[in-house]
Amino acid sequence: MSLDLSARHATTRAGSPARLALALMAVTTAANLHTPLAARYAMADGLGSGAAGLAFAAYVGGALPMLLAGAGLPDRLGRGRTLSLALGLAVLADLIVIARPGLAALGLSRALLGIAVAATSTLAPAFMTAQFAPGTDPRRIAARVSVATTFGFGFGAAMTALCLIVDPLAWIRPLTVLAYPVLAGLALLAVSGLPQGAGRRPDAPMLRRPAFPAGTLPFGFAILVAWAVVGVVIAVLPATLARAGLDSYAGLATFLVIVPGILAVPAARRMTPEAAIRRGLLILIPAYALIAWGALDGRIWAVFTGTALAATSCYGLVHAGGLAGVLIRSGRAATGATAGFYLLAYLGFSLPVIVTGRIADLAGQEVALGGFGAALVMAVLVLCGLSARTSPR
Repeated sequence: MSLDLSARHATTRAGSPARLALALMAVTTAANLHTPLAARYAMADGLGSGAAGLAFAAYVGGALPMLLAGAGLPDRLGRGRTLSLALGLAVLADLIVIARPGLAALGLSRALLGIAVAATSTLAPAFMTAQFAPGTDPRRIAARVSVATTFGFGFGAAMTALCLIVDPLAWIRPLTVLAYPVLAGLALLAVSGLPQGAGRRPDAPMLRRPAFPAGTLPFGFAILVAWAVVGVVIAVLPATLARAGLDSYAGLATFLVIVPGILAVPAARRMTPEAAIRRGLLILIPAYALIAWGALDGRIWAVFTGTALAATSCYGLVHAGGLAGVLIRSGRAATGATAGFYLLAYLGFSLPVIVTGRIADLAGQEVALGGFGAALVMAVLVLCGLSARTSPR
């Protein structure tokens, strides 16, 4: 009987990471579900790349307050309940776009999604850690979180893009937007099998400043630079592709700048975190050069090649390696350090996008993408030098 109970406990334990991974994937799927529609909404509303960039960056307008003022929510409610709340917000965000398709609705939707994804990001490492035996390598835990969230970030955009390719006239309400609540419902069932009150401390303060323990800043600045590239591809690149008659491929570019990174996660696990972020950052330079050249010259093969390389960097090496580095160096301050890591990530995901989109409206796509590329090269060189000096000897 005792052996049977032990086996049953082991089976339940082994299934928990999969249920949590499904829920994380469902939340992040909503994050980019509507982004292939942004350029079309902007054109329909008579607006340009700058307005589309602002609507896109509204995501960070929701994420930053959550990271700064709501970081204690998983402690107050419990991780399972907070994850269920995040899924509910994701469904609400989707329904807003269904009800009133347009750039204003997209901006409000993305603000809600920012809250949902930020709440999920801060609880995910600790919640996933609880699904494994004590002493599990943090790189393994970071890899699980990275794969689940990375797949979600790209999956929604790819499915919407495929809908647009099959039926270009369905851009107002594509099938994926209508079907998302079903995926969220399945994820809620998965979350119900997880301990709802895990990590709950009712007296914990809601306001918890993101922490940057010694040695973690290089990882944070690395993800800032990496996600800036992702943000530019998702928010600014569609308008450039539209000029070349390739706007239907914008969603696939979003997919390719995210999901292929999953293939590089095992490599990141075998490296030290410092080596992973350095190699990832160096890959970004040729990757971005291919993306910008391909978009401006109408060469979709170059865009797709560059975005796949960027995914290897951003979501394979820099995200998985950087998150592992933060977990290793932060110890008991892992929740606050994770919030600090994602705070810098979301700053990279927003500010460069707004600036680049505005420059594109004022001076043209060539100047905007070229200026971003020059800033990227300088940032990568500085960060690689900083990481090399702070690596453990």
